[in-house]
Amino acid sequence: MGRILFFVLIGIAAYVVYRWWRASQRIERARAEAAAKGRSEAMVRCDVCGLNLPQSEALAGGERWYCSEEHRRRAGGG
Repeated sequence: MGRILFFVLIGIAAYVVYRWWRASQRIERARAEAAAKGRSEAMVRCDVCGLNLPQSEALAGGERWYCSEEHRRRAGGG
C-alpha cells in the first residue's frame, strides 16, 4: 500500500511541475508577442502609385519613396 501511495504522489508532483512549466512557457510567449506588437516602423507612400509600405522595404529616390525599382526609374528618382 505504501508503494502505491508513493508512486501516486510522484505522479501528482510530476503533473504539477509539468503544468507550472507549460504556464510559464505561455506567459513568456505572450510577452514576446506583446513586445513584437509594440515595435512600430515608419510608413512611406510610393510617389508613383500611392502604395503605403514600411520604410525598410521602400526604395529612396532623393527625398521621395518608391515601392519598386520600376517606379523609381519611371519617376526618374535615381
